[in-house]
Amino acid sequence: MDTISLIKNMLTAATGAAKGHAKDLENYLKARVKLIADGTAAIAADLLKRKITEEDAKFAFDEIRESEKTAVLAVEATSLAAAQDAINAALAVAAKALSTATGIAVPFP
Repeated sequence: MDTISLIKNMLTAATGAAKGHAKDLENYLKARVKLIADGTAAIAADLLKRKITEEDAKFAFDEIRESEKTAVLAVEATSLAAAQDAINAALAVAAKALSTATGIAVPFP
């Protein structure tokens, strides 16, 4: 069995499986960053116009920070899904290679 080719094929499959998640993650993070930036700009504008106090500004920013804790969970979930898909793709390639090399049926979804 050519392990170098097997490794290359497994990495190609794993990378391809994870790429879809990368795009989802990028879009999600772009949206979150825009929300954070807009909120921060609004706080700064209100503070400079003296519509709010420094204490209000700190409180408002803390609220933004708190709201982003759920975003971290979403990013973690997406990362785990990407890793699982990548590992499954690599295992599928390995199972096929083992079946081809030995003639035994190695089941893998």
